[in-house]
Amino acid sequence: MKKITLLSACLSQMFIIHAFADTTLKTSDIFVTATRTPISKKNVIADITTISEEEIKLAGPSLLSELLQRQPGIEISNNGGQGKVSTLFLRGASSTHSVILLDGIRIDSATAGLTAIENIPLSQIEKIEIVRGPASSLYGQDAIGGVIQIFTKKGLNGFKPYFSYGYGKYNSSIAQGGIRGGDDKTSYAINLSSQSSTGFSAFEPNTNPAAEANIYNLDKDGYRNKSVSASLSRKINEKLDINFQYFLSQGKNKYDNRYANWDPSIDWKNTQDQESFSGTVNSQLTNYWKSSFRVGLGIDDYVEKQRYISGATREVDNVYKTIQNQITWQNDLTLPIGSLILLYDKLDQKINVTDTTYSKKDRQNDAYMIGYGLNQANHNFQVSIRKDFNSVYRDATTGNIGYSYAMNSNWSVGSSFGTAFRSPTFNYLYAGSYANPDLQPEKSKNIEAQLKYQFDGEFFSFVAFKNKITDFIISDITTNFRPYNINTAEIYGATISGSQFINHFLVKSSFTVQSPMNESANKYLPRRSNFFGTVGINYYIQSWNLGFEAIGSGNRYNDAENLYNIPGYIRTNLFAEYQINKDLKMNARIDNFLDKNYTFAYEGNPNTDGFRYQTPSQSFFISLRYEPQ
Repeated sequence: MKKITLLSACLSQMFIIHAFADTTLKTSDIFVTATRTPISKKNVIADITTISEEEIKLAGPSLLSELLQRQPGIEISNNGGQGKVSTLFLRGASSTHSVILLDGIRIDSATAGLTAIENIPLSQIEKIEIVRGPASSLYGQDAIGGVIQIFTKKGLNGFKPYFSYGYGKYNSSIAQGGIRGGDDKTSYAINLSSQSSTGFSAFEPNTNPAAEANIYNLDKDGYRNKSVSASLSRKINEKLDINFQYFLSQGKNKYDNRYANWDPSIDWKNTQDQESFSGTVNSQLTNYWKSSFRVGLGIDDYVEKQRYISGATREVDNVYKTIQNQITWQNDLTLPIGSLILLYDKLDQKINVTDTTYSKKDRQNDAYMIGYGLNQANHNFQVSIRKDFNSVYRDATTGNIGYSYAMNSNWSVGSSFGTAFRSPTFNYLYAGSYANPDLQPEKSKNIEAQLKYQFDGEFFSFVAFKNKITDFIISDITTNFRPYNINTAEIYGATISGSQFINHFLVKSSFTVQSPMNESANKYLPRRSNFFGTVGINYYIQSWNLGFEAIGSGNRYNDAENLYNIPGYIRTNLFAEYQINKDLKMNARIDNFLDKNYTFAYEGNPNTDGFRYQTPSQSFFISLRYEPQ
């Protein structure tokens, strides 16, 4: 087995940490996703990150995947720019090994097993919470690598309209506007966004004669998106409130594919709508018992436009639509010592597809969870266990137990152990002759330990982890592309991260070293590097916020057989924000400032008839935001 030295690489990063006493708890200090209840970040045992609204605004035209890549422990892959398939790898786990929630609702595709993060605009997002590590005992299937929860913009006190417009390279434009308001009893928000880009060819031109048949692929592959989110909350009385959330994103996208004869007269090669709705009733039944009941709906509607030429020309729209009905009933109980969570979670998945080879198009899952938390003096203890009853595969039981000890008001040390599972997709189970209806869920066991420091915006964390995944599903040339539970994967590594204010400077950095291995084949897992990291510097002076970002990754392989190496890279970005007056702000960015040529992925072998997926060259974007105070 290939090994890497973890500790020496991590300790090469140094942070100046000062210890002071923390005396206040701000809203930004609250974290929900790690325990399903709002608690102080200092009491969270899991490895977590929060992305604030200000950080999201500074990201400008960045993709959601690019913003996530700047966070500790996350790698990404992208198939050629805005609107193209984007995947993420959380702590080296597969792209299908993370749960992504939008206001608590799943909107992933049950056929592909992915959430189309490329179709979720940053302009709709207020905050993002990231939990690294197994979380199936809280959220059920797929949470092997962790959970990412996206919170859309909610109401605020008063009446807060806003509008912004930005323009940049590739004719990229983003317009957004909305109203956020409320009072002591009612809050509301409606947010509208539109963005477009003419883009560039997703495939980099390949002069090899074997690739000439794909000449149609060299046009520009643009993207358009329109989205809306809305929320309404009403406090009925001191013990009862109701909340409604709605989200809709409609994307149109051009992309490249070397396996089909694409007609250049078709402007848009696919469309994708993502939609979610939820209604929640929160009840304070007694001083010690709070109940929350939520009904939700998540939809992923993907339409692929193809034209085949075989004797006669025929045009086909392939539809892959996932509908997920979700019910959650959570009860939070305050005990004389600690607190208890009792949860019922129901997920009904249904697919509507034009492909007639699917032998089954629905499945149901009912789950029950119990969790306990204790924060006593310097000791913090959390445990949860969950039982999932699925209509397709055998029942799954997962658990998590963690403990941390506060050495003083700022420093803590802790460890946790957890199990998780991932359910096979409808494609793997039922799609035609290559499907395998006997597949079982992938299962994982993860252990980790960490050292953390937190104080008033300053942060330091060192986390070491080991995650072993059994019944690992593989589908490649060695299995004639039929999926089987035949492999074992093991991922071990460490992440060091921190942030520190030094005079007018804010320095943020993270670095991960890992060994993401397919143990059965003694190969590296595709598109994951042994080391990657980020560095960011903000300089605050008067009305200016000036910044620099560097994102880097080592070499990785494009394929499971480790035949095609993707070179490492370092990408740098510059940004500036200027407060013109109390209501008007300007934001400017130069991404890929040094104009480096790099790629996240290949389609086939780029040395013969395959292609490299392109990434943006040096790009500028400037925007104005009007937000009356």
